[in-house]
Amino acid sequence: MSLKLRPVINAAGTMTKYGGSRMFPKTIEAMAKASTLFLDIDTLLQESGSYIANLLNVEGALVTAGASAGIVISTAACIIGSDPYYRTKLPHYKPEMNEIVIQRCHRNPYDQAVITAGATFVEIGDAIRTHPFDLERAITPRTAAIFFVLQSEMLEASLTLDETIRIAHKYNKPVIVDAAAELPPKKNLWELHHKGADLVIFSGGKEIRGPQSSGLLIGHKALVDAARLNGCPHYGIGRPMKVTKEAIVGFTVALECYLEEDEEQRFSLWKGIQNYWLEELNNIEDLHAEPYVPTQPGIHPIIIPKVRIQVSSPKASVSQLCTWLSQQEQPILVEEKKDSIILNPQVVEPNEAEILVNRIKEFFYRSIS
Repeated sequence: MSLKLRPVINAAGTMTKYGGSRMFPKTIEAMAKASTLFLDIDTLLQESGSYIANLLNVEGALVTAGASAGIVISTAACIIGSDPYYRTKLPHYKPEMNEIVIQRCHRNPYDQAVITAGATFVEIGDAIRTHPFDLERAITPRTAAIFFVLQSEMLEASLTLDETIRIAHKYNKPVIVDAAAELPPKKNLWELHHKGADLVIFSGGKEIRGPQSSGLLIGHKALVDAARLNGCPHYGIGRPMKVTKEAIVGFTVALECYLEEDEEQRFSLWKGIQNYWLEELNNIEDLHAEPYVPTQPGIHPIIIPKVRIQVSSPKASVSQLCTWLSQQEQPILVEEKKDSIILNPQVVEPNEAEILVNRIKEFFYRSIS
């Protein structure tokens, strides 16, 4: 291959811009095999969906072209259902029900996927509080669904998912849950739907470790089927969001591997790396390392044990350290905050954890010499 690949150490986590995650070897093998075959994609989507639904004990399932694509076709399903005429009219067609209610504190850069499908947001609440009556008053005959961002539930201003489901179902409105990066725990794959969420979207290329361009939509079968018909290979808003035969097969195998994996053992590995970082980095003068638990929504599950680094040296800064790490022969990627660095062990190998520590020590040695 003439293309030169420059691998990096990823201590930032399963971010899309850094390649998601490492796939299971079985996933790669399955994708290679699928690449040699011709398959009817819609049949493959239906059969894989039925298999996954049985695996997770949920009503319906669909492999999607990533989590954002899952949000687009979920929104379309709630707006126009599976009508073959109106499927081709989005996003410009505005049916009677085209409003999606969202809490103001749940707005984020990823909810553009809802608007892409032709929906109009109706925002409720504010930065301090969202009341149950805010949601009740916002639901009208024009409401197609309520959109709930799972990680934003941590905010004091947010209604809980249980409250949201209760009120939405009181008025026979579906709830779409964006849980793209909310694995672990793996029980989210079925518990959110069992709680009453009508459609739930996950990324396939993060903790599940499937193809990065894959995702999973689970929920009520009628809505999942409508979402499938709004996606590729059918004609409509989801046509450009092609999920390949390799991605469908690869994701399904990755999900099997993920479900078989010992979650406690994975947490033990992460905790070991976290403890190693804390012990080694706190021996560096002018650097303070501590366990980090997010208090604001982000793009990683809050239960993964992370480390926050703060720099107190007059000769060095967080920004300089980040730049230094990114410019190494083997670049090291971290999550930079305003006044700190977050280290995430989710996709870090033990030997890479050691390299990261050595590079940080080298940075501080150079900065004071």
